[in-house]
Amino acid sequence: MSYEIRQLSLGGVLDQAIAIVKNHFGVLLSIMLMLIVPFSLFFGFIILSKTPTLPPQPTQEDVRRILEAQQSHMPLFIGVGLLYAFLIYPLANAAVIQAVARLYLGEEVTAVSAIQHAFRRFLPLVWTSILMMVAIWVGFLLLIIPGIYFSIWFGLSQHVTVLENISGAAALRRSKQLVNPLRGQFLALGIIVIAITMGINWSANLIPQAHLRLVASSLLNSVSTILWTAALVVFYFSARCAVDNFDLDHLAESIGEDPALEGVPG
Repeated sequence: MSYEIRQLSLGGVLDQAIAIVKNHFGVLLSIMLMLIVPFSLFFGFIILSKTPTLPPQPTQEDVRRILEAQQSHMPLFIGVGLLYAFLIYPLANAAVIQAVARLYLGEEVTAVSAIQHAFRRFLPLVWTSILMMVAIWVGFLLLIIPGIYFSIWFGLSQHVTVLENISGAAALRRSKQLVNPLRGQFLALGIIVIAITMGINWSANLIPQAHLRLVASSLLNSVSTILWTAALVVFYFSARCAVDNFDLDHLAESIGEDPALEGVPG
């Protein structure tokens, strides 16, 4: 299925992102089932096994026992959390970015090939992510407002790292180049997708049984992550159309002409 490769409105970005997720949900979910879901379940079951269950009407003593149990296992929780933050999630995020980008451009992709690409870009992605977090953190120390701007400007730095052959400070500059002309749309997109994500993830809390709730939460979190990533990938290409005339380049490639700008590398 072909999609609109051009600068899009906010509604257009969301429409294309939802269409990609709906049409290729199996491939995208497969990535999450290989990476995020097993680790989330493993980590979640560890927490459940190490933490007492709160009764329906907990007392202060019940809460105290849970806090003590959590504190006694804090090194384990922190270690597993760091493994997720710096290995599992970056790989899954990069793989979904790669898969959505290929599908959006009408190319074939499998979950395995997307994950392989994520491994190839893993170290540059981690380095870029660290620089981005440091820049945003420093920005918030400078009276908050700079941190907000940095969060917006550098919001596509991971996508740039995965889809273009650059990383680090160059990826941050490239992200700013793409986002800055459309920063209002990017902010609005983020607010909308965050609201949708929170609604999807919160629905797992309606399940009373802890283990079933954990399974549902892992699956729903995967779905919301796929939607979030798809929306930002579509926005990335929309921004490239605005800044780089990527739509004309893509058209030239499709009819066999020499494009003026190199497309997204494999």
